[in-house]
Amino acid sequence: MPYLNIRDFGAKGDGQTDDTAALVAAMDAASREEGTVYFPAGHYMIHPVTVPSHITLLGNSSWGYIGRDGRDPGCDGRVVLEALSGDARAFLEMEGVCGTRIIGLTLDGAHKGVRMHGIYSRHTGVEQNNCFEDCRIINFTGSGIRLDWVWVFAIRRCIIMMNKEAGIDCSRGYDGWIIDNQLSANGWAGLFAGDIDFDPAASEKAGFIDKHVHGMATVTVTANRIEWNKIAGVLLYHSDTMQINGCSIDHNFGPSVMLVDCTAVTVTGNLMRSSGADRLDDMSCHMRLVRCKGISASANSLHGWFGRTEHKFIAPTPFYGIVTDTLVGSTVTDNAMFESCSKEAIRDYGGHTATLISDNMYTYPDLTGLKYGDD
Repeated sequence: MPYLNIRDFGAKGDGQTDDTAALVAAMDAASREEGTVYFPAGHYMIHPVTVPSHITLLGNSSWGYIGRDGRDPGCDGRVVLEALSGDARAFLEMEGVCGTRIIGLTLDGAHKGVRMHGIYSRHTGVEQNNCFEDCRIINFTGSGIRLDWVWVFAIRRCIIMMNKEAGIDCSRGYDGWIIDNQLSANGWAGLFAGDIDFDPAASEKAGFIDKHVHGMATVTVTANRIEWNKIAGVLLYHSDTMQINGCSIDHNFGPSVMLVDCTAVTVTGNLMRSSGADRLDDMSCHMRLVRCKGISASANSLHGWFGRTEHKFIAPTPFYGIVTDTLVGSTVTDNAMFESCSKEAIRDYGGHTATLISDNMYTYPDLTGLKYGDD
């Protein structure tokens, strides 16, 4: 398989030159030859582009996490594609695209446009099998990755953070793997699926029961780090046959996992810590399960970490360990809840049918001497 160096098509990668034409030419050549566009180290300024099927965009960005206080000035990585403009649905548009790989690139939206996603993909009647690996996807006014009615995909070893909407929005997505990623500090949730016209304020005012479309189904979510997202860690509406296993879900400003009108979902073996930060209602919890059927939420470890210092808490949150409401054929059992919440282990609103909520071991935290807000 040929490797086509984008520099051979005129790209400068100097952080100033418009390299869009070079990228388009390289992708056209790769599409004809079923090849790979290779990006040497550089900072490529790009307008939004359409990516063809059956090619690979390949770099070795070697990104870090964040350059807190200038301690890691190279955190953005060695191969950066930065948006020059934002008048598009996505920076990398992939509607109807199949068999394409985006590997080892930093995609920086530079806060351009209104609701421009980093990557947008949608099927047109066939399984796609697109893969996104080892990418850093940041600063988009939409979601980092928006998978709108996709069939067969993989997102692996990426860091997707500081996007205005979700880290990954997989509304109407099926048959995928989301593994070994870090989803951090996004405006909605780290992982979201539900209403394609989701409005956080309007949805919450309506009690999270307004016009939701199908969420996502048959997706494995494993071994991800999901942290500091503004509404929840994982927020799924009308989703089914999901596996959420073995993730570390930390300090989200809402539940670690929130399921609404979902069916046949396992939430097992996850660590949930410091959930519901600064929420003063029942969104201040580790798990929130509402009108769900066939849910198994078991063997998770829940911890409040009261006294944490890198954030100035306004209250001893989370208030609740698990919030349950109108479950059918479900089990919420055997969760370890050591010092997990300050008010109540299980806030149970009832209305259940054929549901078991038992053996969730709770110990109350010691809040002595802790101060909150302006105290």
